[in-house]
Amino acid sequence: MSGHPRSLSLGGAAALLLSACVGDAPVVRPVAGAVPDVVLRTRVSAQRAAQDVTPIALVDAAPARRAPERAAETGDELQLFELLENVERHFPLLLAAQEEIALAEAEQLAARGRFDLRVIAQGDYAVDGYYQNEQTRLGLEQPTGLGGTTFFGGYKLGTGDFPIYDDGLRSNEGGELNAGLRVPLLAGRAIDPRRLAVWRAELSRAQADPAIAAKRLEVARRAAHAYWKWVAAGQKRLIFERLLRLAEDRQATIEQSAALGDLPPLSVDDNQRLVVERRAIMVDAERELQRAAIELSLYLRSAEGAPRQPEASELPIAFPVSLMPDQVVAGDDGQRALRLRPELRTLNLELDKLQLELEQARNDLLPRLDVGAAVSQDLGDDVTVTDTKGPFELDLFFRFEVPLQRRTAEGRARELEARQRKARRELQFAADSVTAEVQDAASELQQAWESIALVRESARLASILEDAERAALGLGDSNLIDVNIREQQTAAAAARLIDSLATYFRALADYKAALGVTD
Repeated sequence: MSGHPRSLSLGGAAALLLSACVGDAPVVRPVAGAVPDVVLRTRVSAQRAAQDVTPIALVDAAPARRAPERAAETGDELQLFELLENVERHFPLLLAAQEEIALAEAEQLAARGRFDLRVIAQGDYAVDGYYQNEQTRLGLEQPTGLGGTTFFGGYKLGTGDFPIYDDGLRSNEGGELNAGLRVPLLAGRAIDPRRLAVWRAELSRAQADPAIAAKRLEVARRAAHAYWKWVAAGQKRLIFERLLRLAEDRQATIEQSAALGDLPPLSVDDNQRLVVERRAIMVDAERELQRAAIELSLYLRSAEGAPRQPEASELPIAFPVSLMPDQVVAGDDGQRALRLRPELRTLNLELDKLQLELEQARNDLLPRLDVGAAVSQDLGDDVTVTDTKGPFELDLFFRFEVPLQRRTAEGRARELEARQRKARRELQFAADSVTAEVQDAASELQQAWESIALVRESARLASILEDAERAALGLGDSNLIDVNIREQQTAAAAARLIDSLATYFRALADYKAALGVTD
């Protein structure tokens, strides 16, 4: 990837890598036989760096006690909130999870279809035999959720010859209209398979929201981890770039001093070795940045939804200000997580489904007793000599049915009671796990915060020692080997500080995910 556009100031800013934490280094007066140009150039770079705002400045800033929750945009920098907004709009797995709503709504529609108005047509025609007749029926049937009541009605036309015991099949010339209802009094009154299907579909629709929320939490957490890994890789690349430039800036002066006899000729080769070695380190750092950018591109998408690798110019100039844990962690966060975590809502809704099925199984243990009434009215003239069809008829009926052993329903009820007990215990463990996860995430955040302070102090001391060693080199009391060691120690300490900051912000993302929030 191309170099960072702000890295032009790093020749100075990186020379001050951690010195802003220490304050101004003591002024050293060059003496004859030393390497004054190196010291002077370093001092000029340091003064210039103190005025620059570069990514290295992040290691100088002590953690503030307050900071805005969202960092302000700076130029083309990619901020975390922008990444999360992009994920919300374009990440394929999150968009796929949102299809759960469409699936659940389709299930709801299918379940409501059990209450569709049904049309029934039937024809019976005896075309040969002693009795020749024709029967045509057209009926409507409407199941309802009103206590399992079913309404029905229709039209019947029966003509021809009927045996006396089936004379009720005959109608007047205009046919017969009829209507009625059936009402369950025991089994099927409180619940039936139709209503069970609708209520289960409604719970499935309710489960779609926490399922999407769970996916959103996981994706946001992973995206945040990838983002901070990319930011850290960019910051560490700048540290190693500073390390390389220190060696490159020294090369010309060392060659000049060696030519004048102030340094042994071997110093030229020794510093050139450092340049080559640090270039190799830069290659590795560049690869780490590329790897992090590729990983981040899984979450950062173009408007068309294609993966987009962030440019080097989009690297933030610094990490955001890290908040103290007591500004993030609240005493009631455990209870808050129990309210917000989507998997707990999913398990509660699953318990509701089991309760519905258990109610249906207990309903099936009841006897079946249906009662009903039907009215009918013949139309037109009577087709017989004697008027056997009254102007209006009312029929009452009932139907009773019960399996004597009822083992199927009893076995189903016992099964569901056991599954319900199992689900409650799983829910209890899930709630305990959420509480433990919040506690662990809070502990991780606290440890990450404390680590930042310790590593920052280590980096500050390494910077002091580096400046002192370079000053000693200017006085002729040190050598390139010791200066190289100090520079590498400073770079290593700065890299550890960046890792600590990245760890803190990853821990913050984990803590938010444990709470059940993404912002």
